[in-house]
Amino acid sequence: MSNVWSEIYKTVGLLDSGELKNMKEFSKLLKQFRETVVGAVEKKSKNKEIEDLLGCKAPQEIDILPPHKAKNKGSGKRQMSSKEKAVRKTEKRKRRCGNCKRWVNHNSRTCNLPFVEDLPSDDDERETDDEEEESSDA
Repeated sequence: MSNVWSEIYKTVGLLDSGELKNMKEFSKLLKQFRETVVGAVEKKSKNKEIEDLLGCKAPQEIDILPPHKAKNKGSGKRQMSSKEKAVRKTEKRKRRCGNCKRWVNHNSRTCNLPFVEDLPSDDDERETDDEEEESSDA
């Protein structure tokens, strides 16, 4: 490569001291040579080179959706899906409501039934059932 540049510089140095006509002829010769070289080498676009490198063609239609909007504020806690929330709710331990006396996921403050002090509890019903069985056995 250095030999090529050396020859070009020597030729331009000789022509610089001579006539301007010789310099124009040299310029024409360089242009013709460049055109023959460029014509011999296949001109590839950047996309074509990438396709050749990867071994597959680029798709004509791109069907990628934009990402969901990022939520950059908050504690960084992972958002649970609705399915995960439902599973967690079914795993939740049930407690006994003081108002309706049933084992449910609410308490007496959030109970849908009106507040009644003397509703029979499950324990009271069991005691009356036991008493009835004892009287029927006798």
